Amino acid sequence: ASVFNALGKSEIPLYLLIFSSMLNIVLDLFMVISLKMGVAGVAIATVIAQGVSAIISFVILIRTINSYDTGTKEITKFDRAMLKTMVVVAVPSILQQSIVSIGMVLVQSVVNTFGSSALAGYSAGMRIESICIVPMIATGNAMSTFVAQNLGAGQQKRVREGYIASYKIIISFAVALALIIALFYKPIIGMFLDVESGSEAYKIGIDYLRFIGYFFIFIGLKQSTDGVLRGAGDMAVFTIANLINLGIRVFVAYKFASVWGIHAVWYAIPMGWAANYVVSFLYYKTNKWLEKGLIDMEKQSCSAKA
Repeated sequence: ASVFNALGKSEIPLYLLIFSSMLNIVLDLFMVISLKMGVAGVAIATVIAQGVSAIISFVILIRTINSYDTGTKEITKFDRAMLKTMVVVAVPSILQQSIVSIGMVLVQSVVNTFGSSALAGYSAGMRIESICIVPMIATGNAMSTFVAQNLGAGQQKRVREGYIASYKIIISFAVALALIIALFYKPIIGMFLDVESGSEAYKIGIDYLRFIGYFFIFIGLKQSTDGVLRGAGDMAVFTIANLINLGIRVFVAYKFASVWGIHAVWYAIPMGWAANYVVSFLYYKTNKWLEKGLIDMEKQSCSAKA
């Protein structure tokens, strides 16, 4: 999917995902109803659907790449320099994803101290949050591809224009999400918790959702700015900013849980997002990330000519 996105063919992964999902559903029904295979049948159906999709994706990718005239000779051997470049970009991204997961585990350990009801309410809120931030994450990924493509084409001005445009997208989504949650928080949380029971978990879930709904703009701005740094291949500050994000979330949750109660967890999340954004944005304003991208391209160009 990442390669297709880089080639400007983001619709192909979407079509393949739809195909894989539909095939999975059909195979699930066949395995469970016709062959009576139960859970094992569902697992086999999933593997088959994903495997078929992966093979088709690979075939389309090879044909797409071969259709481009790069003006260089065909690559016939393993390129260690290219692998090194990929690792430099990939490892910080892997760390960033790990940081998110580690942060969630550590923060949840604080929530656990408030009992099972608090955990249930928080978990429901987190599920909804994970859905709400999908547009923000997608915008950040799009910025990475957009920046890489335009730096490669020598269009630095378009990078800045794209970054400004991403703000409009982020703000639009953030406002829409805030309004939806403010107006429909009860039926939304009711999809995950029992509305009629009036339980403590339900109240905590509503409390968290109504609070966090106003702060999605911070993770959106963070994702967009981080996307610029990733696209330019400048991963150092990107990694540092995300570590600061994790540190603040964990510190505030642990340090102030005894003072603010479970709300310390609520406050810690947007504080981490905001700090991450500020660090990344301040670095963005220095333009050093732009120099990094241009230098890397010059090195690759010289290597290709050699």
